[in-house]
Amino acid sequence: MVDGRSTRWTQHRASRREQLIDAALKAVAQFGVDVGMDQIAQVAHTSKPVIYRYFADKSELHRAMGERVIGNIVAALQRVESEPDPQSLIRLSIDAYLTLLADHPELFRFVTQNRVLNEAGPAEFNSPVAALLTRALAQQLQAVGLDPAGAQPWGEAVVGFIRAASLWWIEHPDAMTREQLADYLAALLWGGGAGVFLLAGRDVDPRPAEGVFRRLPS
Repeated sequence: MVDGRSTRWTQHRASRREQLIDAALKAVAQFGVDVGMDQIAQVAHTSKPVIYRYFADKSELHRAMGERVIGNIVAALQRVESEPDPQSLIRLSIDAYLTLLADHPELFRFVTQNRVLNEAGPAEFNSPVAALLTRALAQQLQAVGLDPAGAQPWGEAVVGFIRAASLWWIEHPDAMTREQLADYLAALLWGGGAGVFLLAGRDVDPRPAEGVFRRLPS
């Protein structure tokens, strides 16, 4: 027998946790990465004791917030995961990542700078995103007759590369537009990827598009 009251309470608790995570992320966007529990409670229109009914402590709430941000990144990348052209896969994945970052820079700062979320190092942040890219790249390699096992270090390297560049861009947004940075990173990553597909007999062009690397005046 299923206790209906217990089921309803479990559903209510899960729903309320999601609402509080929503409010906490809004508080980060409003107050910045050093947001406090009082400010989160203010945005949630509740009190700290109520928040602690649903989260054991601040660390648990922060981990839930981090998981939500990473989940949003993975969801954005899943929309381009089935892209059959490897060059387009790289370009569109970078653009999807940077679009989220541009729309929510404080959330990315929070995830990358939060002590609790970085206790295990950047691998915890990278792993879900790298796993998705690894799967997509493995399919690309297998489709041209190459061992898909090589996709694992490739996916990890791509995520680390993009993450480092995007963190720089958050602090220097006037240096490049989002589109320029996406084109620039995609050209750098595709240069190596194109060599792999040329080896497999694919007719691809490894050169970056004209204008991505600006020439000095002669």
